[in-house]
Formats: sequence, C-alpha cells, structure tokens
Amino acid sequence: MGNLIINHIYAYNQTITLMYKHLLMFALCLITVVSFAQNKASIKGKVIDSITKIPIERATVAVLDIRDATSLLLSYTITDKSGNFVLHNPPTDIPLRVFISLMGYKPFRKNLTLKKGETLDLGAIEMSSKELSEVVIKGDRPPIAIRKDTIEFNAEAFKTRPNAVVEDLLKKLPGVEVEMDGTVMIYGKPVSKILTDGHEFFKDNYRIATKNLDVDMIDKVQVYDDRENDPDHLIPESQVNKIINLKFKKAFKKNYFGKFYAGGGTQDHYSAGGLFNMFRDTLQISILGQGNNINNTSFSYNDLNQSAGFTRGGSDAFYRGGSLNNGTGLFSLSGGSDGRSGTVGSGLRKTYSGGININTDYGKKLKINLAYYYSRNVTDVNSISRTQRFLGDTIFFSSSQNPAHITNTPQNLSASIQWHPNDATQLIYNPFLTFTDNELNAQSTSNTHTNFVSQLSDAVYTSTNSTNNTQFTQSLTFNHRFKKKGESINISHNLNISPGSGDAYSITNLTSYNVSLPSYLLNRFTNSVNKSMNGSINVSYQYPLTKKLTATIGLNSGYSHDINNSLVYDFNDANGLYDAFQLNLSNTLTRNLWNNSIIPKVSYNFTPRIKLELSASLQSLKADNKFGRGLPDIDQQYNFIHPGLNLNIGSYSFSYRTNTNLPNIGDMVPYTIVYSPLYSITGNPNLKPIDQNVFSMNYNTYLMKNQVSIYGNANATFDQNSVFRHQTLNSIGATTSTPVNMGSRSNYSFSGGINKTFKKTNNFQFSTNTSISGGVGHGYFEINQQSGFQNNYNYSLRETLNLNWKDKVILGESFTLNNSITKYVGIDYSNVNYITDVSNSHFIFILPKKFNIEGDYTLYYNPNVSPGFQKSTSLLNLTIARQIFAKDRGEIKLSCYDLLNQSVGSYRYVMANSITDVQDSQIRRYLLLTLQYKFNKAIIKK
Repeated sequence: MGNLIINHIYAYNQTITLMYKHLLMFALCLITVVSFAQNKASIKGKVIDSITKIPIERATVAVLDIRDATSLLLSYTITDKSGNFVLHNPPTDIPLRVFISLMGYKPFRKNLTLKKGETLDLGAIEMSSKELSEVVIKGDRPPIAIRKDTIEFNAEAFKTRPNAVVEDLLKKLPGVEVEMDGTVMIYGKPVSKILTDGHEFFKDNYRIATKNLDVDMIDKVQVYDDRENDPDHLIPESQVNKIINLKFKKAFKKNYFGKFYAGGGTQDHYSAGGLFNMFRDTLQISILGQGNNINNTSFSYNDLNQSAGFTRGGSDAFYRGGSLNNGTGLFSLSGGSDGRSGTVGSGLRKTYSGGININTDYGKKLKINLAYYYSRNVTDVNSISRTQRFLGDTIFFSSSQNPAHITNTPQNLSASIQWHPNDATQLIYNPFLTFTDNELNAQSTSNTHTNFVSQLSDAVYTSTNSTNNTQFTQSLTFNHRFKKKGESINISHNLNISPGSGDAYSITNLTSYNVSLPSYLLNRFTNSVNKSMNGSINVSYQYPLTKKLTATIGLNSGYSHDINNSLVYDFNDANGLYDAFQLNLSNTLTRNLWNNSIIPKVSYNFTPRIKLELSASLQSLKADNKFGRGLPDIDQQYNFIHPGLNLNIGSYSFSYRTNTNLPNIGDMVPYTIVYSPLYSITGNPNLKPIDQNVFSMNYNTYLMKNQVSIYGNANATFDQNSVFRHQTLNSIGATTSTPVNMGSRSNYSFSGGINKTFKKTNNFQFSTNTSISGGVGHGYFEINQQSGFQNNYNYSLRETLNLNWKDKVILGESFTLNNSITKYVGIDYSNVNYITDVSNSHFIFILPKKFNIEGDYTLYYNPNVSPGFQKSTSLLNLTIARQIFAKDRGEIKLSCYDLLNQSVGSYRYVMANSITDVQDSQIRRYLLLTLQYKFNKAIIKK
C-alpha cells in the first residue's frame, strides 16, 4: 500500500510539472495576444433605412482584406436592435473594406486603412432597399450573410492550403470546431448531418464528406438548426443540433469529378482508394472504395490511426452479470464486463470497404436517398492485463496475455424518403438494413497469486466464436400544421427487428496449486439464438388555447418481444462429440413487454424568450417473463404517473423528468448458474422496477460581436431500487454474485466550454478553446457481508491553442488532464487516484515550390499503470507532400507514422474492490509513399 501512495505522489508531481509547462505556454501566448491588442483599432457605426430612418437590425457587417483578389474575411458582426455595431481589433496599416449587407437592401462598401489605436466612427450609414426591376450588378459577394435562421459563409472568403478538403475549410469558419476524430461542433453544438446541395451524402457518416470533398468544389457553407423532425420547434433552442449544407459551384453541379490514390511502404504497408461523383441536375451518384493495412477505417488516407471495434452484442434485457467464457478470458464478441469493447479497437488491422450513395429529386416535393456500404476488417490484437482484488489484508494479483484474431464484416443498406406536398405537411421515412458477421479466435494465458501465496493457479483459455446478426429498423414521421397558428399533429413510428445466432467453442484449462481448489478442464460448445423485435407508434396533437397558452395531448404505444436461447454442451471424451448437455448453463429466456402511455402537456409563453412546459405521463407497463425448464412465468404489471417540467429562458433550459425501468430478465432467473469452480451467479426473481429522476440544465450562446461561443450543461440522475450485486470472494479467489435491489444510486455530470477567435496583427490569426467535463457517481456494493459505498469522481480539463500565420504556418497545441478518483465509505478499502494527461502539437508549413510539411506530436502520460507497463508514449507523425501535374491536380506524399516507434495503448478501470490495467498492441513505425490525383470534367477558374 505504501508503494501505491508513493506512486500517486509521484504521479501528481509529474502531472503538475507538465501542467505548469503548458500553462506557461498558454500564458506566453496570452501575453502576446494582449500586447497585440493594445495596438489595435476599432470600427463602429449605426445602420439605418435611407427612407424611414429606422434602425436596421441583424445586418451583417464584415471587414475584408482587399490585398488579395478574393477579399479574405477578417472579422464580422451583426447590428443590434438599435442598428449599432462595433468591430474590435481589425488590422492596421493595410487596405480594408467594410462590407454591410442585408437581404432586400443594396450592399454598403467602404475602403479604408486604419492607424494603430484608431477608433473609426462611420456614423449613421443609410442603406436603400432594392427595387424589384433593378439590374443586379455582379461584384464582390458578401463573405457572410444571415437569412432568418441560416448563416451563409462564402467559401472563397476563407483561404485554405492547396488540395484542402472540406474539413480544412470548416476549421476556418468562426465558431466552428473540428475534433481530432472528425466530429464537428458549431457554437458549442454538435452537427447532426452534413448535406451536399440539400441532399444526404452517405447517411449517418458525414466524415466521408468532410474528409473527401475538396474545397475547390464548394461555393457556400450554410449553417442552420436541425428541425427536420421538429417542425413545431418543441425542442429548446439550446438543445437543437446543427446542420451544415455544402452548396457546390455551378461547374460541379453538372459534372464528373473525384480522386483516387495509392501508396505503399515499409513492412508491406499499403493504402489505396478512390471517390467518383456524377452530378446531373437533380441526380447525384457517388461511389467510393478503399483498402489498407494501416488501421484506417475511414475514407481519408490522411487518417493514419482511426479505431473502430465491435459494439456490445445482444440485448441488454438478457444481461446476467456474467458471460460464458467462465470469467477467465478477456476477449468476447460482446465486449468486456467493464462495458468497454475489450481491446478490439487496437491491434493491427486490414480494412477493405466500399459504398455507393444516390440522391435524386422528383420535382420540388420528393427527395430520395439510397446508400450501400460494405466493410471487412481483419484485426490481430495482443494485450496484457493485470488485476488487483482486495479482500481484507489479502490482495489477489492476476496477470494475463491475450492474443486474438478478429474478423468483422458489416453491410449496411439505408434509404431516406422526404415528401413535402405543401409548406404545412411533411413525411419522412427512413429504413435501414444491416448484416454483420463476426469471427473471433482468442487465447488468454493467466496466472494468479496473492501477497501471501506466491502461486495460486495458472489458466489457459481459448475461444473460437462465430456470430451473425441481421437488423432492420425503420422510422416514419408525419407532421401537419393546420391553418390556425400553433395547431398541428405529429405521428411517428419506429420498428426494430434484430435476429442473430452464434456458435462458440471454449476450452479452459486451470492448474491449481492450492488444495482447496482442484484443477479442472472445461471444454464447451455454446449455440445461441437471439431475437429482438420492438415497435412503437406515437401521436401528438397540439392546440393553442390562447396566444400564450398551448395544450398538447400525446398517445404512445409500444411492444417488444425478446428471445435469448443458449444451449451449452460439454465435450464427451467417449465419443469425441459435444453432446453432454449442461442444463444449469443453458437458458431459454423470453420477455414480452407492452408499454402504453397518455401524456397531457401544457406550455405557457411568458415572453418570446421565456417558456414553461408542464406534463404528466400516465404509463402502463406489462411484462411477461418466461424462463423455460418448466419454471413458472413471472408476470409484471405496473401503472405509473411520471411528471415532467421544461423551462426555457433565452439561452438557458432546465428540465425534470421521471421514468421507470424494469430489471433485466437475465438477473431474474430463478436458479444458480455455475460457470466454473471460480465463478457463479444466482438470479433474483423478486427484483423490483427501478425508478429514476433526471434533472438537466443546458446553456448555449454565440456572441457574434466578439466571435465567442459559450456552452455548458449539467445532469443529475437519482435511481431508487437500483440493482446491485451481493458478492462473495473466498481465499482461493472464487466469486459468487447475486443481484438485489438496494437503496439508491446517483450520478452527476457536467461539461462546458468557451471558444474564442482573435484577429490579430496583419498576418496572424489566433484562437483558443477551453473545455471542462466531469462527473460524480455514488453507488452501493457488498462483498463478503461487508457493505459500503463507492464514490467515483472524474474530471477532464482541456486547453487548445491555434495560431495561423498567412496560411503558411499553422500551429496547434492542446493539453488534456484527466483525473479519476475512487473513494470508499463504510468499508476499509484504500482510495484510488488515477491521473493521465495528453499533450498534442500539430503543425503545417506551406513551403515554396508547392511543398508542404505536416505533422503532429502526442505525449501520453499514464503514471498509475502496473509495474512493467509503459507509463508514457511519444507519438510523432510526419508527412511531406508536393503538388504536381497541371492545376495541382496531383500530389505525391511521403508519410512516417510513429517516427519514435513508441506507439502503445493502455487504460485502467476500477470496479468495487478491483483495479485492472490493460496494455494493447498498436501499429508501429512505418513509411508510406502515396500518389493522389484529382479529376473533373470542368476547368475551374480561380
């Protein structure tokens, strides 16, 4: 225990040292920014109507750098209710243009040059309205325009590097953040989809668009709220996601265009792929494909190390707190017992994938999207794990080596049909069909000892699993708004059908060195069949009683049917067959669930920015649980009243809701399952439903004048009758477990952030992003009749800095500190403190002669891992590229991944009285030479 304390102190010292270094860097950057700001100027004025002299609100005011022919956007704002505006810190001593625009008015332009420290007051700026018959004179276009709820950026106003893709353009837009995994956030809100000319582009995977479509194709980028399934604006504004629509240039709207690439490198590494697009009026067809062995699962050869991995298989309704691997193996097609996907996301992976996307319009009322995607991932993984389990003064130590070979083959077919017969009616239908085949060959070699016994047992576990799953889902939404303002009806339907089956062979050979535990050999075959079907239909009618008071009545009805059949056989030495049926390990579980509710709701608008909504859900739950084996069924029937509240005040929203969840049928089995002499569970048919109270609060705003986005959210969940597990652990490490309803469980979480873009000096652009997240969990546990509470505290702090000089030098630095603390109350367990920090530096240098260098360096520090595990990893990636061929259509690129040859993955998790460390194999250093070529039929004039 003393060593643990010393390690924690050392970890704190190392982390604090690193944090000081990064904070010092941040302070230096901040001082630089402040020193620049002291020399900056400002522009202010007031925009009014030339005839009525009334102030004009929400006019866009932009400052452009006119030294470049494309007039690059430097900063922008919008006028307030009084027509006033202020632009802070525009650059000095260079030619600028103030450009003011608003739909229905002639644009205002004024060229000027500011001096350091100057405050220029443009006074009252009169804008005259356009006449319907006037001739539009083509000239410079507004770099940004705001039309109702849509913000539109002119792509040419944001300069990007050669051969840049849409993701590079998005990083330039004010208020937009692009995470390392390609996730896009706008004003602190996630982007739910990215469209191309209003159409889906590979549904549910917008990274294909952002990482493959070239900036040269894009004319405008439109940003607006995702209200496709919320036409009545029932979702609070602070909780609505965003949609990005990429408007193509005319030259690409009737064209063939795309690109292809191929590359090879050291250690037989390779990567190849291509994208072909055909756009013809209302028809869009895109075809893409790729193959590589560099762990790249996306369609961008710039991604050198993306992780995929399996998701948890089967239905949670059948989870029994154990698996048929006898509790000794790490790998499972269903993921590890800690809720992770094991280590399947790591290792050495070969990927072959392809897809086709088709969009077509039938007039202006009907849009159809079809997409097919195929992928085959072959992964070889090798990990080591070490677990410590505490029991009084005894500590059980378990170490294992876990190699595995995994093949995952998903196929997805999706469609989207959108019909808008008129402005008041819409119908959206989305079917989705997927086929997935999984194969797993895994082995785990482990040994166990205690702090008193040098050798307790050795075990070798092998597993061969093969599963196939089919899933069909569909969603249908119909909405109609009546002539009376605020009156509408909404009908939605969802259906999910998921049959699956699998065969698993497992051999566990345990050698014991303790007389209390005999050695044993288990050789088993498991055949499983899973079927899940659930459907629902929801009807909601909204009627305005007064201008401020609205009443809504909702009717919801749902049904689900879940089956889990597992037949387990032991190997028969007499005939060499798996025919020794194991009744106590097999199960035939079936649950039928009916869920109906009536939801009356009233909402009152105190002001346009303040709205209160009260609701009550009258819910009826009926469940029929069947356990087979001639055992009696357990029928459950409950009636509940669930109150709800939503309060929206401008950028703030607060909500409260309650719900009830039934316990898993797998926890309710009325018998004991003995997986092995070391692990068994006993079900509890008397488990009660779990009542849940959920509180949440959200805040989101974007200050256009200062180009600052601020967001935050907090959630609190309180469970009654929560299911915990009574566990026993004896002197040889054998564990038994029984689920029980015991007291309450609570979870608290929060996250927030602030993003600021600065426009400094004549050539520099600087931005910062600070984010923090965390949570607290409180839960009961019991081991060997000793009960207590486990409190988990975690937080993550991230600081990101970006610097751009003339679009020739781009620097980015981020630092993330993660801390996880586990404390125990009522039981004598030592507290656990787990700290990691990650720093990342990214750089791009645009050099003469069409060369560019790009790289990133990541330092991952994990001081709390078990002895012998790698505590820190330095990952350095470098690429050098040159544009070739006419119009820079080609690019030759040399990449070096993991230049320092240190790549490794590791993590730790704490559960009750155990601490587990896992270290994964990763792809290591290699060189890759790649040639890319872009083609299009039209000649693009820049």
